[in-house]
Amino acid sequence: MSNLRTFQISEGINLHCLKDDKFTTNCITFFIRTELNPQTAAKAALLCRVLKSGCSEYPSVSLFNRHLQELYGCTMDLFTFKKDCRLVLCLNLTFPNKTILLPKAFAAAGNTLLSPKSFLNKFMEADFSNAVYAQSKAIRALKDSKMQYALFRLYEEMCHDAEADDVSRSFGVSADGSLKELSLVTPSSLYSYYSSLITAEPIDVYCVGPAGGDELKACFDKIPFMDTARKKYSPMGRLKGTNTQFRIVNETNSFTALNQSILCMGYTFSQGSVYACEVLNEILNSPSGLLFNTIRQKEGLCYSISSNIFHNAKVLSLCCLTDSKNTQKAAELIKDCIKKSASCTEEQLKIAKENLRAKYSLLSDSQQETTGFLFTCRLNSILPDTEEYISNINSVTESDIASVISALKEQVIYILN
Repeated sequence: MSNLRTFQISEGINLHCLKDDKFTTNCITFFIRTELNPQTAAKAALLCRVLKSGCSEYPSVSLFNRHLQELYGCTMDLFTFKKDCRLVLCLNLTFPNKTILLPKAFAAAGNTLLSPKSFLNKFMEADFSNAVYAQSKAIRALKDSKMQYALFRLYEEMCHDAEADDVSRSFGVSADGSLKELSLVTPSSLYSYYSSLITAEPIDVYCVGPAGGDELKACFDKIPFMDTARKKYSPMGRLKGTNTQFRIVNETNSFTALNQSILCMGYTFSQGSVYACEVLNEILNSPSGLLFNTIRQKEGLCYSISSNIFHNAKVLSLCCLTDSKNTQKAAELIKDCIKKSASCTEEQLKIAKENLRAKYSLLSDSQQETTGFLFTCRLNSILPDTEEYISNINSVTESDIASVISALKEQVIYILN
């Protein structure tokens, strides 16, 4: 992506601009990285809800939404998500490419992040109470999705034996936080957290669209971010596989009357490049991959099956929806698929690379996908260039795949009935 320009606004704050005239809108995304633990997860998720309730200039949701509509239907969203062992607060704006809208869109983002409604270093009680109510519903709703809940429990169990101050423990924390931690937050403690987040944590802002880098920087410079004591970004450590021994966890939770189980399997590994991990996951997880062809097509043992590799955390997870009577056989076949992927055929490697090349060649067709790719490259400390990325995918060999597989350590099998 040769058009990408990066401006260092101050220590720890960077503006990344990718000019692309194929779009008629500009997409601006703020990423604020911070540590992930039960306390910060609850506070950050709650903070997003409070910030969306309005700002000093537009002190209600209706007034702020009316302002966005006046900006030719500008859309904005604010949320948190987990990226391996790190928590990210994300603010996204999309608006038509009109010169007059650039400063106004940045001003809207600045007002949201820097001028929330508050009084005497506390958030407003009504906004806070509404946010707590909405966030508690979101936390409880985790159990409404059997698959999502099972994966959360798998990651939680994989971090079960990690020390409280071990960074790898954060991999098992939900980005929504917990009801226990949510109940401990107050309007003043949330405001204190907000102040430290907005003044000290590293911020990356990505702009994708027809607007040029210089005009975007001129608009961004008008947002008065404080840069005192701002932290430098440092990569997070991997999940160290601290469980003292492999274990199987069975849990019963009656979501439906159907006799179905979610089988989740978690592994850690100690080596393998991001490119080898991507190819391996494609060998396992694609529509023509080993898992689907073996477990679903040939054996008919599951309704759905998938895998995911978290390169930074060094974790491989697999998730399978099956009849309760088939969980043991499915687990055995999944292990066999993983073993076979270590000696993948030349044809399997070729198909996996073709699928990944097709996927990354389409990145530039979506502003959101492009932004996500650029941010992920920054977190992985690799050059954000799709052509070089594809070249490195092409260079992955059978021995690279075997190296990742040989380093796998089985951690947890979690079964949700």
